[in-house]
Amino acid sequence: MKSNARKGISPDLLPLFEFSNVVNSSLDLRFILSTVLLTTMGKMLVAKGMVLLRKEKNRFDVVAAKGIDEGMFPKYLEIEKPPRGLVNVDKLASPKFAWAKPLVDQNQKLLVPILSDGRIVGLISLGERMSKTRYSAVDTHLIQSLVNLSGSAIAKALIIDQLKEANRSIDRKYQELNTLFDLSKEFNVGLNSQNVIRLLTFALLGQVGASKYIICLRNHTALEVVAARPQMDRSVEIPLEHLCEIHKAEFISDLARQKRFREYATHLLQRGMVAVIPMQMQNQIKGLILVGERLRGGSYAKADLEFISSLGNLATISIENARLFKEAIEKQRMEDELKIAREIQQGLLPEHLPEVEGFEIAAVNIPSKQVGGDYYDALQRSAGEYVIAIGDVSGKGTPAALLMANVQAALRTLVPIESSLPKATAQINDLTSSNTRGSKFITFFWGILDVKSRTLRYVNAGHNPPMLIRTDGSLEKLEVGGLLLGIIKTQTPYQEGSVRFQSGDTLVMYTDGVSEAMDSEGRDFTEERLELALKRHGGLPAEEIIRRVQQELESHTKDTPQSDDITMLVLKAL
Repeated sequence: MKSNARKGISPDLLPLFEFSNVVNSSLDLRFILSTVLLTTMGKMLVAKGMVLLRKEKNRFDVVAAKGIDEGMFPKYLEIEKPPRGLVNVDKLASPKFAWAKPLVDQNQKLLVPILSDGRIVGLISLGERMSKTRYSAVDTHLIQSLVNLSGSAIAKALIIDQLKEANRSIDRKYQELNTLFDLSKEFNVGLNSQNVIRLLTFALLGQVGASKYIICLRNHTALEVVAARPQMDRSVEIPLEHLCEIHKAEFISDLARQKRFREYATHLLQRGMVAVIPMQMQNQIKGLILVGERLRGGSYAKADLEFISSLGNLATISIENARLFKEAIEKQRMEDELKIAREIQQGLLPEHLPEVEGFEIAAVNIPSKQVGGDYYDALQRSAGEYVIAIGDVSGKGTPAALLMANVQAALRTLVPIESSLPKATAQINDLTSSNTRGSKFITFFWGILDVKSRTLRYVNAGHNPPMLIRTDGSLEKLEVGGLLLGIIKTQTPYQEGSVRFQSGDTLVMYTDGVSEAMDSEGRDFTEERLELALKRHGGLPAEEIIRRVQQELESHTKDTPQSDDITMLVLKAL
């Protein structure tokens, strides 16, 4: 017994009514398209046919096919102006309709547009009828009716599919964001760049499913491969630097079509790479990620490359943070070392200068921001004899301060037991050279002052010659001695010099931090300017001489940062 819904329907229209019920009762796009194709082919007794669904503006994907050899037909057609009415495929067999050639080759005879609200959502292609007869006007009218009845169902199913795809995309994005969030926490554990790279490779294998990859990071000016699967010879040159001109993820096959990238892209395609993704931070390329085919097959979607790009950029930030953290730790270590060196250096300097009968003695040490190896000393050797010394170690930091501490220890050990300055200097040199193996050296000046005779016996081991300013305004430099300390063991004996003080004579000992104090344009204060200053102020008390020289140094350097320690020791005969 027929249902009420079918009462009053003409027998000729009944098949169309049933067809409409079937396709409009389903939301399954594949089912609807297969039903439309099979119904149309059945009514027309056709062995070959297919459905092409519009995916993008001009792209129509083959989504259903019957009797068609899939290997002989492309997966989609690019149709700039799809027909809006039924068209005989034989009429499209011309260069003007190059897109229709695959249809002609498959002996398709009729192309029918699928319309919804006046918009083409797809095409149905039908082959030759089994009866070898042409499609009549009645046939085409029936075909068009069947297709028109399915148009709204197809459009509705397309919307449902788009919603499902949107939901899948949202789910995928949610999962990707969770992955990125979890990885960001892992990336920053310990702030270790090697750990970041290791986690990045795990993500490329696990989350992305890449069968191959190459990760390279910028090391100063060049790109350096830091990870690769499979392992590769790091000495093999890979043309990656040229790819830093791209600023978004690209398929290497697309780059191969560009003249400027063709050579490099072809090389990478031969290595099995399919996409390149720049690692960026603040619009600067910090590295590249190259990936091969997916382990599970299939091609990378745009969303996949976006995820890899986000992954790479996140890793780049973590690697940069690790670098900055390492630099901060190193800076703190250096500051701690400088603090220790400063304490060592300040501990070498005498807390109080001795009172020398018949002489004034004053000294100053003005430390720079960095620790040097400046040293001065004044101590009583015996009744009526005093040792004065000044020195400067090459280099900065703790090593320089420790070396000068060794020299001070040797000096204080040898002074009481060795009367010969040249011999004692040779012993200090031999000790220093054996400790440093020639990697550092010391400029050193020292002497023994006999208060009773007002005579100073001295040895100058490569130090800035102290200046003796006589009361008559003449100036004498104390240069007698030998090689500086620490370069090689003593080959030629050191020579001893001697000067006798007259009342009012002034001896000024200094390090190169005085003569080489620079102004803002990098010009030194110079020994010549120091000589003139000492001649002007030589008649003043010892402490006042130091103060006046300091004023002239400040006037010369102004606000220029001090580059080296400034050390002076002044001995004035009363």
